Amino acid sequence: MEKVYSNVPHGYYVFHMAQNIKKDYKRKYVNLLFKQAWKAYRKPEFKETMLEMMKVNRVAFEELMNVGPRKRYRLMTSSIAESMNSCLVHARQMPITTMIEFIRDILQKWFYKRQTKTEKTRTQLTPWATEFIKERNIDSEKYTVCPIDSVNFNVKDENKDGLVNLYEKTCSCAKFEVDKLPCRHALAAIRYAKKPLPDYCGDCYKTTSWVEAYAGTIFLVGHPSDWNIPEDVRSKVILPPPFLA
Repeated sequence: MEKVYSNVPHGYYVFHMAQNIKKDYKRKYVNLLFKQAWKAYRKPEFKETMLEMMKVNRVAFEELMNVGPRKRYRLMTSSIAESMNSCLVHARQMPITTMIEFIRDILQKWFYKRQTKTEKTRTQLTPWATEFIKERNIDSEKYTVCPIDSVNFNVKDENKDGLVNLYEKTCSCAKFEVDKLPCRHALAAIRYAKKPLPDYCGDCYKTTSWVEAYAGTIFLVGHPSDWNIPEDVRSKVILPPPFLA
């Protein structure tokens, strides 16, 4: 894959890696350190955790470092494949054409359900993003904001603090730019500057993008007797793949 698609970023599902770690290394502390490492936002935190991993289990450390750290967002997987696979457990036993119709039927229901939900949403951010921001806001209300200029703010949280740049949408804690959502420091700065919150959230979290994602319509294929099949396609004979024992 890396040879053919050399310019495309590559990564591994954290979920699959976590399952392998749990199976190969029985010590719970190894699993805990792995979880801390993949959740780390800043390089110093990541390096500190991996150094601890090296002390606890060098083999696990070397295996993970051979995979290499990759940039990631707030997702344990990066495709819909996992969701589809969980829905096709029984459908896999069906004939191929029946299974395809089963998948089409699932997508039709999903699209309708989400279209209906988006029509009822009146917030600029999706319900998930709205709830996520609400939880972060609870702690940010306790922070002290010290403005440096019109875009830079030093936000004190009684720990490592955060240096926020609202123009570049960054924070020294790294959560602002990685999540594409304001971190607690940024929320405090946005509130202090009296700026509109949605302006500092990634487009993927906005209701407009959510609506566009499910704007399509999944139609019925119809009965084969009604299909208009070109003659050059109809005349082709498609043989099944060779059987492998």
